Amino acid sequence: MAGLQTSHRYGNATLLASDFVFGIGNRWANRHTGSAEKYMEGRKFVHVDIEPTQIGRVFMADYAIVSDAGQALDLLIAVATEMKAKGELKDRSAWLTDCRERKRSLLRLTHFTDTPIKPQRVYEEMNKAFGRDTCYVATIGLSQIAAAQFLHVYKPRHWINCGQAGPLGWTIPAALGVVAARPDAEVVAISGDYDFQFLIEELAVGAQFNLPYAHVLVNNAYLGLIRQSQRGFQMDYCVQLAFDNINAPEMKGYGVDHVKVVEGLGCKAIRVTDPEAILSALQQAGKWKAEFRVPVVVEIILERVTNISMGTELANVTEFEDLARGAADAPTAIALLD
Repeated sequence: MAGLQTSHRYGNATLLASDFVFGIGNRWANRHTGSAEKYMEGRKFVHVDIEPTQIGRVFMADYAIVSDAGQALDLLIAVATEMKAKGELKDRSAWLTDCRERKRSLLRLTHFTDTPIKPQRVYEEMNKAFGRDTCYVATIGLSQIAAAQFLHVYKPRHWINCGQAGPLGWTIPAALGVVAARPDAEVVAISGDYDFQFLIEELAVGAQFNLPYAHVLVNNAYLGLIRQSQRGFQMDYCVQLAFDNINAPEMKGYGVDHVKVVEGLGCKAIRVTDPEAILSALQQAGKWKAEFRVPVVVEIILERVTNISMGTELANVTEFEDLARGAADAPTAIALLD
């Protein structure tokens, strides 16, 4: 996946190395492209979409096709097959080799052992704990951006997201809606602490109507995306972005005691402070979810300040951590699982 925020290093590198981009049913939104001039530079674009108003929303492709994606692909494959039979199709095997090498070598580091926990480690453990049928629900913030960078989603309609809207609090009711619509699905939500607190009371709906799912709460007691976005533009207009909860010293400055609140709403909760305990907590959540048929929250205490990779142009995404040097640094990277 390429883009300014929810992207992979190898995805951006591959798009930047390309001279031809074929988009099928996509939007090319400006949070993906950055400036259209730099994004399009040196490349030809083809855009296929059944909805004509999506063609040219951010920039006009060189070739635009309003069509059902399946029908368009069937026709294009038929033409390519005919060209190959005539020896008119170029050999692209070297390009595929280059793509695989970028996917293998340009991996972000996830296996941190720090305490407090770094968020990258959380997503590594989630990839271990949850299978290919898992349906993830996320809203906005550094937690959602990092989730899109590190979590593996294998199937359509298994990444339920609010798109480019910014509705803090959406995650809990959205997850409950997914469970209600697909009661047999493995549903896992991911929130930062401020998104979680916006509509935390909706967990009572899950308890009342037996709507079980696992909710991973990454808690740094901080509006992290606001801080990172401001300081990236040399601003620091922070209106008290942290809640220290000074009258609850047992929380060690990490704000609301979410475990007590969640349990008071009839659900189950676990707090994790050790990176080595994340996997067992996620597994315990699965057991409780099946036993009690209610939402189960796994609160993971993070370091207060973490910068997540992002930028304003595809060729200018800021990386804050070193590249993974091998499988031990990124054991659940998709390239190593293929």
